[in-house]
Amino acid sequence: MTSEQRRDLQNLLGFTIAADPDAVTRTLAAVRRAAQPNADRLAVTQAVAGALSLTKRLLAIEEAYATVRTTIARLEIANARGHDDYNLHDLAAELERAGIDLKTDYDAADDLARAAESEAL
Repeated sequence: MTSEQRRDLQNLLGFTIAADPDAVTRTLAAVRRAAQPNADRLAVTQAVAGALSLTKRLLAIEEAYATVRTTIARLEIANARGHDDYNLHDLAAELERAGIDLKTDYDAADDLARAAESEAL
């Protein structure tokens, strides 16, 4: 998705609130209810609201993905051209500065590494 496409989608969504992680289940249930022949307006409204909310979340994910890609590309090109010598700590700091918080991912990776080390003993 290009930055222009993301911007256009953001403009269409306006103030729609991004979906929480359980929204997929709720939205699918709402869509199922709305698809029934005797569906009421509330079911249809919930399905539409859920779809908009999921779209907003997907847009946020798409924006984060684009930020990660451009940050990695920028640091890699700087390394390749000899302008700087970035390491993974620099990458993590740049991503954090760009609004990508990886603390939960670091904690999970640390837990896995500890478990692997325990098994190796």
